[in-house]
Amino acid sequence: MQFKRKHWITLVKILVPTVILILLISWITPEQRQALYEQPKDYGLLLAALLLSLVALSVSITRWCCLVRCQGIKLSLIEAHRLGMIGYLLNFVSAGTVGGDFFKAIFLARQCPGHRVQAITSVVVDRALGLYGLLLLALAAFTFGGDIGAGQVSDELRQLRIMTAVLAGVGAVGLAVLVFGGRLVDRLLDSLAKLPVIGSLTVKAVSPVRQYSEHPWTLSLSLILSLGVHSLLSASLFLIAISLYDDAPTLVQHMIIVPISMLAGALPISPAGLGVFEATFNAMYEVVPSEPTLASGTIIALFYLLIRILIAFLGTVFYWTAGDDVRESIQEAETDADSTAEAPTGN
Repeated sequence: MQFKRKHWITLVKILVPTVILILLISWITPEQRQALYEQPKDYGLLLAALLLSLVALSVSITRWCCLVRCQGIKLSLIEAHRLGMIGYLLNFVSAGTVGGDFFKAIFLARQCPGHRVQAITSVVVDRALGLYGLLLLALAAFTFGGDIGAGQVSDELRQLRIMTAVLAGVGAVGLAVLVFGGRLVDRLLDSLAKLPVIGSLTVKAVSPVRQYSEHPWTLSLSLILSLGVHSLLSASLFLIAISLYDDAPTLVQHMIIVPISMLAGALPISPAGLGVFEATFNAMYEVVPSEPTLASGTIIALFYLLIRILIAFLGTVFYWTAGDDVRESIQEAETDADSTAEAPTGN
């Protein structure tokens, strides 16, 4: 039986994070294992880290709900949390075939016929604001965090800070054009609409994004919520670190380590960033602290992975209590994903 292209894609998406995680575990030094074994654990702080991660997820879902409503789609906060928790679960169990964002967009499109583009737009803008929030938090920590790194490593971090500042500046320009572009952007869209083939498609894709210019306060609130989400996640990983080690990096240093690691994890390499986030987190743990530490970035990242899995497990409760509309949306998303994977490609 022919092994379909979608099966190869799924296999690769399973193997990539698995290989990375195995390599990371093999790189844990005996000294780090001994330090973890001898260090008393604070399970109260680990529980607090779990709760902070749950709050961060709730704030993230609330941000998406606000952006959905700006598109004229009715969505209650309770329903948004139900979809958000199921989407979080799908990021883990679907091997990347049907991600949580794809599921949410399909579900909204089914519930609101004629609003498919708007549903997709809400998910894309939500993801973009989330990534921009990571950049802003890292830039703030770079700016106000004092001395970080040492020697040549410090020079590398300064280059990383410059790159972060440039990307944040580009994002600021994009937001300014989105909110304040007004007639200039509208005239540009009118000109694009006259182009053959791509003109109408471009206008159809960009017009819902332009709708956010009518909701500047909601867009500003969404950006603030993004900063809140990533601050909470940074604090969660910091609590994990100090619950396991006495000489863990500071909270401010985690506000550099965590956003950069999550930006790497957002790359479409593996489902839910598995393996990529952990590898980047471990690398940042070796360069950001100004003083050497026995704290293992790999071990801390793996504890955070356990927390993510526990939260995803909560998503199963929402899935098993969901109605047929949710399961039908997942099935439709799988069908769309399969069609894309099996589509012939030209040379």
